[in-house]
Amino acid sequence: MSQDFEIEIIAKSGLSVLRDYLNTCPIDLDLVEDNYGRLILKQTKVSLIAGFVCEFIENDIFEFSICVSNKSLESVESVINKFSGFLASAELPHKITEILYEVDFNEEWVNYRWPKNT
Repeated sequence: MSQDFEIEIIAKSGLSVLRDYLNTCPIDLDLVEDNYGRLILKQTKVSLIAGFVCEFIENDIFEFSICVSNKSLESVESVINKFSGFLASAELPHKITEILYEVDFNEEWVNYRWPKNT
């Protein structure tokens, strides 16, 4: 079964800082302008590893969903760790949480420099 995750990123100067690191991302993403002129990450090719979509942006916090396929040749842990490493390369605070549909809570997998009061 595929696993779904929420990725929250704090990017006070926007996501353009990721431009130089896109080649380290485990799935093919690009920076594109949304309807409001903000740069967001967007999946550029179909992937057997994962699906990725922007959910919303509020102030400096960007939220994305990633669904890691059960058909991926890479383990879920590897994909999530590589994605976190991609964001950490640009020193962007982020957290990655698995969405657990069967229970009333979600499981945090990564917390990189995430402020305690957010």
